[in-house]
Amino acid sequence: MTSPLKGPIARTVGQALRGVMYPVTVSRTTGGYYDPGTGGVVPGTTTDHTARGFIDSFSSYEIANNIVLAGDRKVLILATTLPITPNPATDTVAANGATLTIISVRSDPAGATWVLQCR
Repeated sequence: MTSPLKGPIARTVGQALRGVMYPVTVSRTTGGYYDPGTGGVVPGTTTDHTARGFIDSFSSYEIANNIVLAGDRKVLILATTLPITPNPATDTVAANGATLTIISVRSDPAGATWVLQCR
């Protein structure tokens, strides 16, 4: 059964925050592989997904209690603007001229935003 928080609430949050967020790009890279026919490595491919979000800092509490490292950045992305689920194993995020590696991904209870821990 789907949570009553998902759907309409996520759309409402997305519409309310759309104007204050700026473009971010989540890039997904699939791995290359060895081609025995040619004896070479076929390179992986990267697909970019543009969404709306912003870069923020983690709280002093999160840093002091070793929940995140001092240099980590919080990236908040509107879930309704990103067609994929972010994946720390394959994805990076770029915003404001910085490209960050995704360490962990979580969603708010309504499914309106993705909260990424990045370095």
